[in-house]
Amino acid sequence: MKTAIVLTILMAVSSTSYAWIEKAPAQKAYDFKYKLKNDTFKYSRSAASYEEAFEHAATACFKHFKNGKRLSETEGLDIIDVCANPRS
Repeated sequence: MKTAIVLTILMAVSSTSYAWIEKAPAQKAYDFKYKLKNDTFKYSRSAASYEEAFEHAATACFKHFKNGKRLSETEGLDIIDVCANPRS
């Protein structure tokens, strides 16, 4: 009788332990397109969420359009505006 009770308790505990296993979020491909004057920049990223992909895309966009040069305030603001608002 004690064995049956112990086995029942062990089965109940083992079945509830599966609820604690967390699966990684599914990765999805996101595509972004940015256009500044005559230059178009396309960026693709697989991420768990749109926000995560957008953050990487915006950073890559800024680096692309800045191109390592020193910018005026107006040029910098124009690039920030473009990179914050991707086209579909």
